[in-house]
Amino acid sequence: MNSTLDSHQQDQVVLLDDVPSPAADAPEPFVVANERRVVIAYRIAKANFERFGPFDEDDDPFCAVEFSMAAFHQFGPPNDEGLYAHPLAAQGLRGYSAHEIVNSTLVADSWGPDAAQDGFRHYVLTFQDSTYECVAADCTVVGIYGNGDIAAREAFSLCK
Repeated sequence: MNSTLDSHQQDQVVLLDDVPSPAADAPEPFVVANERRVVIAYRIAKANFERFGPFDEDDDPFCAVEFSMAAFHQFGPPNDEGLYAHPLAAQGLRGYSAHEIVNSTLVADSWGPDAAQDGFRHYVLTFQDSTYECVAADCTVVGIYGNGDIAAREAFSLCK
């Protein structure tokens, strides 16, 4: 048996319904971080406008998502076309979505078997050109903004 495949079978991919989906045609998401928190900002999908709006017709809505007490974060492959090759794809990882990985192999292997009880949670956000992963205590939408400049200012102010 393939031990890598077996180890990922404990991973449970849960869609985070309260985090807006990234837009498929969005410019690159950006991250601002310090030692306590990470904030990622990205353009939200038009399908989320009604749910997270209202917006003016000239708005270009962005959200800012905070990961508190972040222990690890990275952008990397795969992009949207290669998402099928991600180790969590078979467990339901979807494109242009935010997920929490319950019973995370990454967390258990990196921080020990009791890490989840100690507050380490694994999050994965999928974008057009990359996948973002973060291990943190929590994931919270801190705001929905009319454009990327406002989202960037808010992200920077949270990480001062």
